[in-house]
Amino acid sequence: MADRVIFLPVPASAQPVPPSVRGSVFDGAHICELARLRLRPEAVRPVFEDEVWDLTGLADAPQQMQEHEKRLDFTAISDPCWRLVAKEYVLARLAPDHELVAISPFASRVRKGPRSAHQHLRELAGWFAWLREQGITALSQVRQDHCDAWLAEARLSKPTPGQPQRMLKPGSVVVKVTVVQALAFYEELFEGDGYRPGFVPWKGKTAQQVAGVKHQYINSTPPVPDEHIQRLLAACFYLIDVLGPHVAELFAEVRSNIRRTEKLKLWATLEDRSKVRKVIHAHLRRGEPLVRAEPALIARRLQGGWSPEDPLLHLHLASLACQIGRQNFGQELKRDMRPELERAAAELGLVGQYARQAPLVPRADCQHATDPQLIAWTEPLGSMQAQSMASLVMTAAITVTAAISGMRASELMEIVPGSRREPVNIPGGGRRFRLASKVIKGRTFGGEPDEWVVLPEVDRAIALAERLASTTEGEPIFGVIDFPGRYRRLCEWVNGPAGQRLGLEPIPDGPLSLRMLRRTLALELGRRPGGVLAAKVALKHVSVATSEGYVARPGGSQALFLAEAQQEEEAHKIELIAQMFSDYQQGQMPAGPGARHLIDTFAHVDAALKDQPAGEPNVLDNERRIENLLRKTAKTLHIGTANYCWFRDPAKALCLRLAGTPDAKKPLAGMCDSARCPQATHHPCHRPVWQDRAEAMQEFQASPRFPAGEKRRLKPEVERTLTVLGQIDAAFGAGQEASA
Repeated sequence: MADRVIFLPVPASAQPVPPSVRGSVFDGAHICELARLRLRPEAVRPVFEDEVWDLTGLADAPQQMQEHEKRLDFTAISDPCWRLVAKEYVLARLAPDHELVAISPFASRVRKGPRSAHQHLRELAGWFAWLREQGITALSQVRQDHCDAWLAEARLSKPTPGQPQRMLKPGSVVVKVTVVQALAFYEELFEGDGYRPGFVPWKGKTAQQVAGVKHQYINSTPPVPDEHIQRLLAACFYLIDVLGPHVAELFAEVRSNIRRTEKLKLWATLEDRSKVRKVIHAHLRRGEPLVRAEPALIARRLQGGWSPEDPLLHLHLASLACQIGRQNFGQELKRDMRPELERAAAELGLVGQYARQAPLVPRADCQHATDPQLIAWTEPLGSMQAQSMASLVMTAAITVTAAISGMRASELMEIVPGSRREPVNIPGGGRRFRLASKVIKGRTFGGEPDEWVVLPEVDRAIALAERLASTTEGEPIFGVIDFPGRYRRLCEWVNGPAGQRLGLEPIPDGPLSLRMLRRTLALELGRRPGGVLAAKVALKHVSVATSEGYVARPGGSQALFLAEAQQEEEAHKIELIAQMFSDYQQGQMPAGPGARHLIDTFAHVDAALKDQPAGEPNVLDNERRIENLLRKTAKTLHIGTANYCWFRDPAKALCLRLAGTPDAKKPLAGMCDSARCPQATHHPCHRPVWQDRAEAMQEFQASPRFPAGEKRRLKPEVERTLTVLGQIDAAFGAGQEASA
């Protein structure tokens, strides 16, 4: 860290007049009215003069807005003049259409929300505190060298004992610079203090330029690795579909017991001695184990002075007390009955209170087998452990919903009971499921209602979450989502004894966020028709659902997500055809009925490249030119798992001729016969698919139990598959020999 610069006070011709002796242009203003923020009827109405603007009564606050963000506390600024400046600036950003703000030539015309206002106030307080440390008592004393010295410190993270400070990302510095600069643009409003006339920090540069932000035109969020998302989705679907119904029933029982216990009298006394003995004798007569205390209770007892060797350390006394109508044992009763309690605990043993006879379920690693191994869905659990299981299922519901719908965290937080709409039957069979929520990002404060067309898996996940949510009508199901913490606990359970007992594959280490799940889905839709996600859910149905959501609400969230997926698809097609052209230049030709037309296209592009004027070679410009020459052809490409379809002429598409729909705009992948279609090509990446198909059919032919008639029918298919494999090998092998 650079040495800290200390500035001496600069003499000022006149000190600012404290705001107590003169007012502000906003005196008496009601904050929420000027900012167009709705309040609940019983809420406090903050006014400009308040030192703390209490916005806890906002009617439209999104769930992602935390409670501390609803209190704009100006007392963090000790100087009364600068506190007034902060109030005037924050209100000007909240109410840009105020008559005095609107006439200011440099004031922003974009209305900030309360969350942004809270962030700006926090940065203002930090700026003013730094100035005070440098001995500056008036904003008119601020010079550019002060701003540069402050920026050098603002780029560093807050000091943490025992850890070095790190450089913040430029994006995190932008808002800090924005606030420091913006004070110069509102000087006409400030009655408390202000920069000297004409001074603008880093004049001529934007906040992004000062912070060093380099605009990226590609999405830098990484996708989730294949193995990671495969095991994660497997665990989540198992939690929802197999364990979920049992967890919901158990959680309902736990909640019912908790409500019943809260109505009981508090302590059992010596007068209840005989009742406790009857309960103990009943347990002994039935041979029923007593209840084991949960780890959290045991930890509290040890902290409270219990001996680790105490025979009653692991006994849940409250469960016995509840059976006689009390919440817990009094100290005198516990001392009096200790010998009997110790004998009963030693003779009967201790197990969890709930799920002592848990229903059997198939293990995850053999649930699709003909004769799956059945196992109790859980070992006996305590009350807190049952609630933890409910939380894990909720995490699985969040993960599945985000992974196959593309919803953002802010949109998931707005799902309430009743958000699931009635399914709609579609012509030809099938149903469409819809989910209502709000779009928060990029919309007015509080968000705007929207609907998503989703898959049945998402509908089931939300239905289960509604059963587990402890909310009333209108309250969010998931609340504020702390996904990193939730995901960490999910991994610990899956990778721990409980998950391994159920046969779940361990989830690999590595970061995961809801943004990464959204990014992965966009890439899968655009690039991976046969990828891992497609193996878990019907990926083509995801695309259909997203497209239908776009058609229903062209300006909705699914429209933005579909545009992102289509952008990835276009970029991927350019990459694929550029690689095919590179293979062509090395002599590795495509195979299949449509190979000749594709080769002619590549020959035309190759000739166009050779015609360019001779000069100094430029690899980057050459790559761009290749992409531009191939872009039109790339638009006709449709990626299949076993072939590439070049949908140039619908009249020549075999799938459309077979279906009798020659005017369709897209090929029918389900009716594709790429071995005969004149617009299909095969490449080395398709060979494993054809190889697997050939081996499977050959196994059927070799089986003595396979009917002879079916073997004869299968013979032409085997020969055609082997022909395709031979064509791929011949085309690729010729290229290999040429390159050698």
